[in-house]
Amino acid sequence: MRVPRSTAVVWTIIAIGCASASRGASSSRAPLGARLTADAPTGAPVPLRIDPNARVVRSLVPNLPAATYWPAQADRGERVFTGTCLGCHARSQFIGQTFVDAWNDRRVSDFYTLIRSTMPVNNPGSLKDDEYLAVVSYLLKANHAAAGTDSLAADSGSVRGRRIAVSVQ
Repeated sequence: MRVPRSTAVVWTIIAIGCASASRGASSSRAPLGARLTADAPTGAPVPLRIDPNARVVRSLVPNLPAATYWPAQADRGERVFTGTCLGCHARSQFIGQTFVDAWNDRRVSDFYTLIRSTMPVNNPGSLKDDEYLAVVSYLLKANHAAAGTDSLAADSGSVRGRRIAVSVQ
């Protein structure tokens, strides 16, 4: 015996309707909400631990063009460096032979990424991008890199396609 197509369609619709009606509102729940308020307990502070064995990969790229700095950006970077970085670092770590030995002929983007992701040590990434770039610009100037007409920008070839070319004078 053959069942007409229309009858099969009707029974299918009824079956689907009954199945969805049987679920009811009782089985669905509102999503859990989490709201952090100013007085919410967040747990004990976690001390910062530095891995002394951690290493940064810094490949030499002497074939890239040298990065330049824009003087106004470097001046702003000096103010940021003085106000933020000098609380933990001596200038001699970043200006002079130590910096030249560590960063000469390395990508500007490697240095920028390192300081942006790790500094300041008590709140990494808390400065604005242009403040990190200004600090990089200042360190280029302080280490006798050539001045240029454009400021460093995070999304440009001035950081990714350039190398740090500094010297001690």
